[in-house]
Amino acid sequence: MASKGNNRHMNRFAASNYLKVERKLSKYIAKQNAGRFTQKNSIALVTLLKEKMDVANDTREARLLLKKGTVSINGKVVREEKYPVGFGDVVSFASNGKSYRIDVAKHGFVNPVEYDAKGKPRLLKVIGKYVGKGGKIMIRLYDGTTLSGKNEIKVNDSVSIQDGAVKSVVKFTKGAKCYVIKGKHASESGVIKNIAEGSATRSPTVEIDSGKGTFQTLLENIMVTGE
Repeated sequence: MASKGNNRHMNRFAASNYLKVERKLSKYIAKQNAGRFTQKNSIALVTLLKEKMDVANDTREARLLLKKGTVSINGKVVREEKYPVGFGDVVSFASNGKSYRIDVAKHGFVNPVEYDAKGKPRLLKVIGKYVGKGGKIMIRLYDGTTLSGKNEIKVNDSVSIQDGAVKSVVKFTKGAKCYVIKGKHASESGVIKNIAEGSATRSPTVEIDSGKGTFQTLLENIMVTGE
């Protein structure tokens, strides 16, 4: 059978729980483009506008907003309806001057929260690091961004970025404050009490003191936010 290429949409019943959309509203839902986030942890911009933010009643209205160039993400106008949006992104509207930060609700559901983005840097987790051309240190962030960094920045640290550059670094270490960005304990916060290294058969985990008790989660589920 000949290849039909990538599907441009997906069945609502197969959509990630991250979206928390009405399963019986229609048969299909827009499938976000690949690149910035995994499909499991992102939502197509057109779906975000009409089903999570209530700024458009249907796909036609959402497309019109994008075509007019009134929607920007992290300061850049976006017109692609299937642009993937995920944790840490700031969605702004030129029509009313409002901005929303993409957060997570309990159980890891996508949760746009109204946010004053003017002059504020974005805090993102470092998920990769490599040496580029000329020995330049490069870091890869949770939202897919790649930036020039310094050698002291390590994977699992968090960086504050503004105008495309790193402004400050939050180190991943015991005693650091952290926020759970996915998994069973998503949206909870606390202080890192212990770090358990992984093995060939076990992923690294962290023990977190929430102030009301302690819990464990995978290291990949958290982002450090302060010291």
